[in-house]
Amino acid sequence: MKLLFLTLFFGNFCTFSASSDPKINCLIINLDYVNCTWSEHQYNYSLKGGFSYFDIEDCPEYETANGVNVACMLPYKERTQRFNTLKTSLYRDDGSLVTEQEHMLKEYVKLNPPTNLSVVEKKDAELWLYWNVTKNDNCIESEVRYRTDQNNWKDTTPGVRTTYSLPFPSNKQYKFQVRARITSSCGQSKFWSEWSESVTWGTEKAFNDTVFSPESLGSMSVTSLVLYAVGATILLVILSCLLVHSERLRIILIPVVPNAGRNVSNYLAALFDNYDGNVEKWLSMPKDLENGFKPNFTERACPVREYKIFSQSSSDSESILSNPTDVSSDYQSMHRYSSASTIPGSAEPLQTQNPSQVDNPV
Repeated sequence: MKLLFLTLFFGNFCTFSASSDPKINCLIINLDYVNCTWSEHQYNYSLKGGFSYFDIEDCPEYETANGVNVACMLPYKERTQRFNTLKTSLYRDDGSLVTEQEHMLKEYVKLNPPTNLSVVEKKDAELWLYWNVTKNDNCIESEVRYRTDQNNWKDTTPGVRTTYSLPFPSNKQYKFQVRARITSSCGQSKFWSEWSESVTWGTEKAFNDTVFSPESLGSMSVTSLVLYAVGATILLVILSCLLVHSERLRIILIPVVPNAGRNVSNYLAALFDNYDGNVEKWLSMPKDLENGFKPNFTERACPVREYKIFSQSSSDSESILSNPTDVSSDYQSMHRYSSASTIPGSAEPLQTQNPSQVDNPV
């Protein structure tokens, strides 16, 4: 029983120790060297490695961080070595072995980005893009992408080439980028290189779209965005409070639709109940406007008396006409002016009246 317990204890301990060993990851960089990194940086480890037991050697160059080794650059002597198994060993400072691992690096190759990009416009309305790759052979394929102005990138089909043609370009600005990797005929790699620096052809639009591009928005600090958001929120709260508590502001911004029927009846009732039908007071007209409707001139009084003609005889009528009595001078002048039209002529018979009518005029 005790033997079984010890066996299980040491077996589990060994399994735990093996599972807690640092993980070593290796990648061939541009077919020039092998870069190996490990996951644990608590101790200052040292590494030995090689593609065969006869080539295992100490790491010639380390990459450090905070005074601790974090990566090793192993030499890559032949291109065919990536089809062999890489053996690595990790040691502590005291020389004790931490872990031994093996790596198949056929698909773990990452090339450098292409260089020397240039664009040439041909006479047959074509754009030709040229570039160089660090390892110019038939085992490297390239992929081109381009975009116009600030539109999305358009990818092209990868191929073993160092040129690309774009027919019938429009009157826009074009940007090109290229990346490379090992082609499938030479054992395709899982990793593409980084995109090259962009090359530009054409002119930009008058309106600069880069103001709202993701690159410009990403350059804004998080603090500025937070301050803008807080300021906008505070402004909205202040405006809401003013809108609720200020009656004048609420009426200006949101005018109330009046009730026509109820207002008209109230106004007419006030006209007769409070102002006794006086429209001027009801309308509250200014005194200057009210006085403007009153006449500002006077007429001279003209006294007028009744004048009658008697038809006793022609001589009496003439005497009466010639000597009017109790008639003002104004009336006499008016009478002389209108006698021709108001006094009947001699040809017309005059109506005879009784003497009693003359003595007692009506």
